[in-house]
Amino acid sequence: MLKVVSVSKQYDADPLVTGVDLVVNAGDRVGLVGPNGVGKSTLLRVLTGAEAPSTGHVHRAPGTTIGYFAQQVPDPTVTVADFLAAGLGELGPLERELRALERRLAAGDTDALHAYGEAQERWAALDGWRAQARLAEVRQRLDVAHLDDAAPLHRVSGGEQARLTLARVLLDAPDLLILDEPTNHLDADGIAWLGGWLAAFDGGVLVVSHDRAFLDRTVTRIVELDGIHDEPQTYTGGYTAYRAERTRRWQRLLLDYEAQRKDHRRWLADIDRTRQQARGVEESVRTGLGSDQVRRYAKKVAKKAKARERRLRRQMDSIRWLAEPRTRPVLTLAFPQPTGEDAPALRAAGLAAQAGGRTLLRDLDLVVDAGQRVLLTGDNGAGKTTLLRLLAGQRAPDAGTVTAAGPVALLPQTHDALRTDVTVLGWFRSQVPVYVDEAERLLDAHLFGPDQWDTPLRVLSAGELRRLLLAAMVNSRARVLLLDEPTNYLDFDSLDVVEAALREFSGTVVLVTHDVWFADAVGVDRRWRLADGRLHDEPVGAPRGQAAMAGEV
Repeated sequence: MLKVVSVSKQYDADPLVTGVDLVVNAGDRVGLVGPNGVGKSTLLRVLTGAEAPSTGHVHRAPGTTIGYFAQQVPDPTVTVADFLAAGLGELGPLERELRALERRLAAGDTDALHAYGEAQERWAALDGWRAQARLAEVRQRLDVAHLDDAAPLHRVSGGEQARLTLARVLLDAPDLLILDEPTNHLDADGIAWLGGWLAAFDGGVLVVSHDRAFLDRTVTRIVELDGIHDEPQTYTGGYTAYRAERTRRWQRLLLDYEAQRKDHRRWLADIDRTRQQARGVEESVRTGLGSDQVRRYAKKVAKKAKARERRLRRQMDSIRWLAEPRTRPVLTLAFPQPTGEDAPALRAAGLAAQAGGRTLLRDLDLVVDAGQRVLLTGDNGAGKTTLLRLLAGQRAPDAGTVTAAGPVALLPQTHDALRTDVTVLGWFRSQVPVYVDEAERLLDAHLFGPDQWDTPLRVLSAGELRRLLLAAMVNSRARVLLLDEPTNYLDFDSLDVVEAALREFSGTVVLVTHDVWFADAVGVDRRWRLADGRLHDEPVGAPRGQAAMAGEV
C-alpha cells in the first residue's frame, strides 16, 4: 500500500528526518515512536502528501485511499453533522438531498417525487442504512453522540473536536490509516473500542502513539526516530518487545564500545613501546656506545621499530571504530516535597456544577487526606476536568465550597490557552517569580535551551508545551498536584522521568488518566469513578470501568 524510499525532510537546510525506508502492506500494524521534536508528525504529513519530501520518494499503490488523523483544528464554521457526513463520501450530500426533497414533498410539491425516488434508489445501492448504523456506533463509541448536529465546531471543546476528527477518518473506510496520537482525549472504553476496531480493520495502519498499553495491543512492528541515528531503527513486536530489544541493543553497543576501548588502548601501548624501543636504539647509536657492528645492528633495529610503528598506526587507522553510544538529554524533574501535615489536603461540600445545560456535579462531598494518591476515572464528558478545575480554584462552583490546605497546582489536559505570542521565558517567569538568570537555569534543566527562551508559545509543539507546564508546576511549591491526562504528548523517556518523580513525591496527587500503564507505575491508593454527578469508590485493583459498590465519597 505504501512504500517509502530514502525520504528526507529538511527546513532551512537543517535536516529533520533523514533516510527513511518503510513499507506498509495490507494488514500491517506499524507504530512510529520517538522523542518529541524528532519529526514524527512531519514524516506523517510527507507520507500523506500534505508536504513534499526534500529527497526520496513516497509511492502509494494505485487506488489506495488514506485516512489521516492529525492533531489539528478543523474548520470552526462547519457543523457537527456536516463534518461527520464528509466521512461518508457520496452518502453525505445524498442524505442532505433526501432531507431537502422530503421537506418539498411535505410542503405539497409533487414535482419532487421522481427525484426523491431516484435518490432513495441510490441511497439503497450505497447501503445507506448500514452506513447510518456505522455512524451511530462510531459517534457513541468515541463519545460524540451527545453533540448537537447543528452546533458549529468552534462551540465544542478541543477534545470533542479531536474525537470528531477521528470519527470522520474511521467513517471514510480508507485502505490505509495514518493516525497521529489517536488515543488523546479518549477514555478507557473508547481506547478499548478503537483497539478492537483496528484489530478487525483489513487495511494497513501506521500510528504515532505514546500510549504503551495501546501499542502493545495494536501494533506488531515499531519504527523509532530516536534523534541520534541517521536512519530509523526497526523493532519487531509491540511496546514491551520494543523496549526490551532497545535495551539489549544499547547494552550490546556499550559492551562493543568498551571492548573497542580496550583494543584501542592495547594498540596505543604497543605503538608506544615500539616508539620507545626505536628511541632507545637511536640514543645508543648517537652516543657511540659499542663497536661499529653493534651500531649497525642498532640502526637496523631502530629502522624496524619505526616501520612497525607505522604499520601499527596504519592498521589502527584502517579499523572502523565505533562511536561512543549517545543518548538524548532527558527531562530533569523533581516535584517539591511538602512538609507533613495531618489536615485534609482537599475538602469539598455540596459541590455542584453545570455546563451546556448539563448537570456535571450534584451535591458532591469529598475529602482527600494529605499524601493520598487518587485515580479519578469516568466516561468522557462526565465532568472530571470540571472537578479538577473546581478543586484548583480555576472555576467557581455553581453551589458548594472547596477548601485546600495549601497551594494547589493543576496540569490541564489541553494547551489551547497557551497558543499566544508570549515567550517561553516570559510565560515561565509569570508562573514562577524568579530572577531571569534563575529562570534560564530552570528552563535549561527542562530541555529549553537559550535558543528557545525567546520563542513564542504558539510555535511550540504539544510535547514542548507539556514540558513547559510541568516545569512551572515543579517549581510552584504546590502541596497538591491535580494532573489531567498528564501523559498526553509526552515521549517515552519523559514518561519514565515523570513516573519516577511522582513516585518520589510525598504530597497529594489527584490523577485523571486513560493510561493504565502510567497509573500503575505512579501508584494509587484510592480510586474514584465519576458518574451521574457523583463520585463512587472502586477497588484500587479493579479493571477500569468496572463498577464497584456505589458510595458517596
